Amino acid sequence: MRVWEALQPRARVGVDVAQRLAAPLVGRERELELLVAALARVREERSSQLVTLVGVPGIGKSRLVLELRTAVEREQEKELIGWRQGRSLPYGEGVTFWALGEIVKAQAGILESDSGEQAHAKLRRAVAELVSDEEERQWLDGHLQPLVGVGGEDGSARDGDPFAAWRRFLEALAEQGPFVLVFEDLHWADDALLDFVDELVDRVADVPLFVLATARPELLERRPGWGGGKTNAATISLSPLPDDASARLVAALLERPLLAADEQQALLAKIGGNPLYAEQYARALVEGGDLVELPETVQGIIAARLDALTQEEKRLLQDAAVVGKVFWVGALEAVGERAGSEMEGVLLRLERKQFVQRARRPSVAGESEYAFRHVLLRDVAYGQIPRCDRAEKHRRAAQWIESLGRAEDQAEMLADHYVNALEYTRASGETDPGLVERAVAALRNAGDRAAALAAYSAAVRFYEVALELSPSDPTLLLRLGRTRFSADSGGAEELEAAFEALRDSGDAEGAAEAALNLRMIAWYEGDGDRARRWMDEALQLVRARPDSPVKAMALVDRGSMHQVNQEFEEAIRVGQEALPLIDRLGLEVQRARVLGNIGTSRASMGDPKGLDDLEQSIEIARRAGEHARMHTSMNNLSEAQFGFGRIADAVATYEELVESMERFGRDTDQRWGRATLATIRAGEGRWNEALELADPFIAEVEAGSPHYLEPNARVARAFIRLARGDLTGASGDTGRALEAARAAGDAQLVAGALQARANVLLAKGMRNEATALVDEALALGAKLVPALNGFTRGLVEFAWLARALGTERRLLTLLESAPELPWVVAARAIASGDFERAATVLGQIGCPPDEAYVHLRAAQELVRAAGSNAPARHIEAALAFYRSVGATRFSAEAEALQESPATNRRRSPSTG
Repeated sequence: MRVWEALQPRARVGVDVAQRLAAPLVGRERELELLVAALARVREERSSQLVTLVGVPGIGKSRLVLELRTAVEREQEKELIGWRQGRSLPYGEGVTFWALGEIVKAQAGILESDSGEQAHAKLRRAVAELVSDEEERQWLDGHLQPLVGVGGEDGSARDGDPFAAWRRFLEALAEQGPFVLVFEDLHWADDALLDFVDELVDRVADVPLFVLATARPELLERRPGWGGGKTNAATISLSPLPDDASARLVAALLERPLLAADEQQALLAKIGGNPLYAEQYARALVEGGDLVELPETVQGIIAARLDALTQEEKRLLQDAAVVGKVFWVGALEAVGERAGSEMEGVLLRLERKQFVQRARRPSVAGESEYAFRHVLLRDVAYGQIPRCDRAEKHRRAAQWIESLGRAEDQAEMLADHYVNALEYTRASGETDPGLVERAVAALRNAGDRAAALAAYSAAVRFYEVALELSPSDPTLLLRLGRTRFSADSGGAEELEAAFEALRDSGDAEGAAEAALNLRMIAWYEGDGDRARRWMDEALQLVRARPDSPVKAMALVDRGSMHQVNQEFEEAIRVGQEALPLIDRLGLEVQRARVLGNIGTSRASMGDPKGLDDLEQSIEIARRAGEHARMHTSMNNLSEAQFGFGRIADAVATYEELVESMERFGRDTDQRWGRATLATIRAGEGRWNEALELADPFIAEVEAGSPHYLEPNARVARAFIRLARGDLTGASGDTGRALEAARAAGDAQLVAGALQARANVLLAKGMRNEATALVDEALALGAKLVPALNGFTRGLVEFAWLARALGTERRLLTLLESAPELPWVVAARAIASGDFERAATVLGQIGCPPDEAYVHLRAAQELVRAAGSNAPARHIEAALAFYRSVGATRFSAEAEALQESPATNRRRSPSTG
C-alpha cells in the first residue's frame, strides 16, 4: 500500500485576497444578505448570475467579498463551492485580461516564477482535469496559453474565438459544482475584459456560476449600460454608512467606548460614512494623533500616518508602492538595494500598524508576498516619493520582474515601469538611449501579448506609444497596421508605410508580409484588382529567396486567390508548388490551407479526389486545433458534395460545421455559417427556416455590418420572395446582391447575382435588361459553370433563363466542356429541351425547389408547344411542392396551366 502526504494545495484562490478583519461588519448586513441570496439562487437553479458591487474607494466592496467568502466556507461541509479571484491592475488603461489570467493561474496553480514549460504543464493538467474530449482540450489549451504567459510572442492571435474558449473553461469549472468568480477593481480593466465579463453569464450553459465584480463608479461612466437588460445581472450601489453605523464602527476600531459627543460628531463628519476613512482615522487616533489636528481628507490622514513612521518604515513602503498594490520581498531588495533580512522586522511592524498584510500563499516561489491593505495607502505612499528618485526605482522594479521568467506574462507591467522610468528621466533633463530601447521593446512585447489575446485595441495603443519613441521602426508599423485591421478594419496606411520602409531597407520578407496583409485588406474591402496587385508584389519579393514561412504563405495565398476566382488549374499548380516547401518547413496549418485550395479546385472541375483532399485538410486542421481553417475546408467540402449531387452528405457536413462554429468559432464565423445555412435550407425546400436565418443576417448588414456573403443570402431570399409573389422585395434583394457582388469582384458571387437579377427582371417584363445580364454572365466563360454549381443552385435557373431569352446554344457550348456533374447534366437537358431527363436527374439528387421549378417551366413550354404531350404530371408535381411552401406566385402559374385549353384537352380522366 502506498500513502501520499498532501504538502500544499495545488491551486490558489487568487492574488491579493483579503484574509483578516479589523472590525466586525457594520451597516452592510442588507447587502451581504443580497449576495448570499443571489448565490443561493445560483446553487438551487443551476443558473448563472452577475452581481456588481459599485462604490467609491473604501466604501466596503472588498469587505463584502470577504464576508461572502466566509459565508461560503461555512457551507463547504454541505456542498463544495469553488472560489477563484482576480484583480485588474491600475496600469495605463488596464493590463489586458489580467484579472482573468489570475483566475486561470490560480486554478492551475501557476506561479509568477514558473518557467514557460512549468506553467504550460500545469495548465495542461488543469484543463485535462476539467474536460475529457481531446479536441476540446487542445482548443482550450491553445487559447489559455497567452492568458498565463505561454506563447503568443509573435503578436498573432490564435485561430478562433478566445472568448468562447475562456467561457468554456469557466463553464467547466462550474460543471464540477457551484463556482464563484470574483473580478475585483473592474474600473481598471481593459475594454476587452469588460466585454467578456458583461456577456459571460448570458453565454455560458446551465451551470451554477456566480460572477461577483467590484468597481468604482467610473465603471458606470465608461459603461452606462453595464449589466443592463439582463434578468440574471444586478448592480448593488454602496452608499455611505449612516452616522449610527459609523459610530459603532469607530467604537469597534478604537476598542473603547465612544468618544465625547462633540469629538464623535467631528470625527463622523470627517469619516463621511466611509469605512476605510473610519479605519484610517481610528488608526491615527490609536497611534497618538489629536482629533483636532487630523487632516480633513483620507489622503491627508494617510499621509500623516506615513509621516509618523520611522524613515526605514516609510522608505520601505515607498519602494513597495513602486512595485504595486501587491509586492514581494525580493522586489523590495531590488528597488531599495538592501537585504531581505533587514526588512522582515520592518514589514512585521507595518503589518501590525495595518498598512500591509501578508499573503498566506505567495504567487512567486520562495518569496514572501505582501499587499497594501487598500490601494489608497499605496497611492499616497507613491506620491511621497521624490520625483527625482522614481526613474531609478521603476527601472529596478522592471529588472526584477524580468528576472522572474515568462516575461511575456508581465509585458504590460514591464512597459509601464520602463515608460515611467523614461518619463521621469526626461523630466529631469537627462537622456538615456538604453532606456528608450528597453521601453520600446517592452511596449512591443505588451502589444504582442495583447494581440495574442485578440485584444486588438489595446495592442494598437501599445504599438502607437512604441512608435512615438521609435518612429523609424518599420517592424512596429507592420505590427500596428496588422493589428489595426483586426481592431477596426483600418491599418492600410501603416502597412503601406511599412512595406515601403522594409522594401527600401532590403527586408524582402518583412515587405512581403506587409504586402500580404494589404492584399487581405483589399480582398475584404471587395477590391479584387488591388488585392491582386499586392499579391504580385509579395510573390515578386520572395519567389527567388530561400525557404521561409512568409514565402510559403505567399504561395498559399496566391493559390487561394486562384481558387476563389475559379482559376482552378492555376490554383492546383500553385498549390502543388507550395506543398514541398510547406513539408520542408513543417507548416501543418499551411498544409491544411493548400490542400483545401487544391481539393476545392479539383472538386469544382469534377474530380471526386478533391473530396479526399478536403477531408485531409479538415483532419490536419482539427489535429492542429486550427478551427477557422477546419471550418473553411468543411464549408468547401459541403459545397463540393452539393455540387456532386450528394445533398444529404452536404447537409450533414454543414450541420456538423455549424455545430463546430457555435462551439469553437468566432461570432464572425457563426455569421458565415448562418448565411450559408440559409442558402442550404432554401435548397432543401425548408423555406421558412431559410428566411429565419437570412432575414436577421441581412438586417445586420443593413445596420452597418457588411459581409462577403450578403449577395448569396439575398439571392436565396429573392427566389423565395419571387415564388411567393413579392416581386418588389425580390427586385430589391437582387439589385443589392448584384451591387455587392460586383464590388467584391469574385466570380462565385457575381454569377449567382447576375442569374438572380436577370430572373427577376424577366418576371417584371424587362426582357432586354435581363438579356444584357445573361450575356454578361455568359461572358464569364469557363468560370460560369463552377460558380453556379454550388449552394446557390443557380445553374438550373440559368438554363431556363437561357431558353427563355434564346441564348441556350451559347450555354450548351459552355456546358460541353463542363464536368459530368448532376447539375450540369440537368442544365444541359433543360437547354436542349429534354425536360424529362432534367426532372429525373433533379429527382435523384433530391432538391425539391429545383425539381418543382423544372416541372413548372416544362409544363409551360409543353403547353406552348403545339402537339405536345399532356403536362398534367408536371403541373401536379410542381403544385405539390409550391403549395407546401406557400409559393403563391408559382402555384398560381401552375394552376393557370391547369385551366389552359391545351391542358384540359390532354388531362386524363383519372386526373380530372
